[in-house]
Amino acid sequence: MPLRQIITDLQDPDPATRSWAVDSLRRLGTAEAAGALVFVLGDPDPSVRARAAAALAAIGEPAAEPLARYLAAWDGSLGTVIPELLGRLRTTAGLDLLLQHLDEPDPLVRSAIARALGAISLELARSGSDNSAALSRAKTGLLDLLRDIEPEVQIAAAGALGQLGDPETCNALLDEMADDNPAVRRAAVEALGRIGDKQSANALARAAADDPSPEVRSAADFALRSISDRTVGSLVELLTSDALDDRIRALALLLEEGRSAVMPLTELLRRPEPAVRSAAAEALGMLGEPAALDYLLPLVGDGESSVRLAVVRALGRIRHVRSAERLAAAIEDQDPKVSGAAAGALEALGELSVEPMFQLLTSPCAETRVRAIAVLGRLRHKGAVNRLLRGLRDRVAWVRIVSAQALGEIGEGQATTALLRILDDRDAVVRAMAAEALGKLRDFRASMKLLDRVRDCSDLVRANSIRALGRIGNPVAVPFVTSALGDESVEVRCAAIEALAALRVVEAIPRLRALSRPWPLCPEPAEVKRVARSALAILEEIRQLQERTPET
Repeated sequence: MPLRQIITDLQDPDPATRSWAVDSLRRLGTAEAAGALVFVLGDPDPSVRARAAAALAAIGEPAAEPLARYLAAWDGSLGTVIPELLGRLRTTAGLDLLLQHLDEPDPLVRSAIARALGAISLELARSGSDNSAALSRAKTGLLDLLRDIEPEVQIAAAGALGQLGDPETCNALLDEMADDNPAVRRAAVEALGRIGDKQSANALARAAADDPSPEVRSAADFALRSISDRTVGSLVELLTSDALDDRIRALALLLEEGRSAVMPLTELLRRPEPAVRSAAAEALGMLGEPAALDYLLPLVGDGESSVRLAVVRALGRIRHVRSAERLAAAIEDQDPKVSGAAAGALEALGELSVEPMFQLLTSPCAETRVRAIAVLGRLRHKGAVNRLLRGLRDRVAWVRIVSAQALGEIGEGQATTALLRILDDRDAVVRAMAAEALGKLRDFRASMKLLDRVRDCSDLVRANSIRALGRIGNPVAVPFVTSALGDESVEVRCAAIEALAALRVVEAIPRLRALSRPWPLCPEPAEVKRVARSALAILEEIRQLQERTPET
C-alpha cells in the first residue's frame, strides 16, 4: 500500500485502522515511516500510542532524529509511553525532555523516566568523555528521583544507578539504606552490590547483620560478597558446595571476576565428581573465554552424559571455530539430550558452524546427515543451498525430508526446480515437506504443480499444498482451494480456510460464516470452526479496507 494511503489511515476515526497503519509503517522501517509514526504518540487511544512507540523502537536508529524533532515541541504530560520509548532507543536527544519532567504528578511516569535516564546514561557512559556533561546531568536527574517520596520511583532510580555502576553515586545510595521502606533499602543495597565499590562494605555488613527485613539482609549479604576481598580460589571451591544457594552465589561472583576465574575453574574439570565437572563447565561457558577450550574440548568425550551435556552447552557460548569443530563431533553423541544440545549450540555459534556442518553432510550415518542439514536450515545459510539440493536426492527419505525443510527456511529461489521434482517423490512426507518449502519460497512457477498435489492421496500432502498455494498467492488456485473445503480430512479443510484468507478471497465470507456456526447448525469439529473464525476476521477487515479505499 502506498505511504500516502497509510498516512491517511493514521487519521482514521477507527483505532483498529490506525493500529493497522502503525503496523504497516513498522514493516517499512524507514526514517520516513518514523516521521509519520511520531505523530501517533499523541493518539487519543492508549493502545495505539503504545503500538506506535513499539514500532519506533523496532525501527531503531532511523527513528531517533524524527522523534527528537517531534518531542522538541512536546507540551503536557509525557505519560509512560514516551519515556519507555526513549529508554529503548537510548537516544540522548530525549535527555532534556526527560529532565524537564522529573516533577510529573504520576509516580508511574516518574519511574519510567528513571529507567529511561538509566538507559541513556549507560549509552552516554559507553560513548566516552565527550558526553561527560550530559552524563553528569542524567546522573543528577537520577539522584533527584532517588529522593522521591514514592517508593516505586526510588526503586527505579536505584536500579538505574546500579546498572550505571558509578562509584560517585554510592553516598546517595548509602543514604537510602536508612529509608523506612524495606523495598527501597533492598534496591539501594542491590545497586551498591552492582557498583562494587569498597566504601560501601561497612554499611552493607551492618545491614546484613542488623536490618529488620530478611530480604534486605539477604541482599546485603550477597552485595557484600560481591565486593569482598575473598580470592577467586575460595569462590571456585564454593562452587563445589552441596548447598545450592552457595553454588549459585559462587557462580555469580565468579562471573564478575571474569578472566581471572578461568584457570582456577579449569582445575575443577579434573575432579572425579561429575557434578563438580558439570558446574565448572557451566561456569566456563558463561565466562565465554576461548582460553578454556583446551580444557573443555576433551570432556566432550567424558564418560558421564551429564558432563558432556554441560560441556556442549558451554562450547555453544564460546565463539571460536574450535568450539564448532568439536560440537560437530558431539552431534553424533549416543545420548539424544547431548546430541540435541550440540545441535542447538552449533546454531548459536552461527557462521562458525557452517564449514563443520558441510563436512557432516557426507557422513555415512543418515542420522548425522539429518542433524547437520537441520542446523544449516536453522542458520539460513545461503551458501548451503547447493549442498542441500544434493540431499533431495539422498536414498534415505528422512534426509530428503529435512533437506526440503532446510531449503524452505533458507528461502533461495534456485531450489524451486529441485523441490518441484520431489513433489513426485514416492514418500508422502517428502512430498508434503516439498510443498511446504515451495510455499515458503512463494515462487509462482510452483503453482501448477501444487495444484496437481491438491488431489494427492495423502492428507498431509494435500494440506501442505493448499497452504503453499495460499502463500504463493496465485488466484488460479482459488477454485481448487474452495473445493477443498469439502475434503474428508479436517486438516485439509483447515488448510483450505487458511489459504482462502491468505488469498484474500472475500467472496468466501458467507461460506466461512456457515462453517463457524455452533453445533447443531454446523457439525464441523471445533478446530475447523476456530480456523474459520480467524480467517473471517482477516477477510472482513480486508473487505472493510476495500470498501473504504476508492478504486483507482
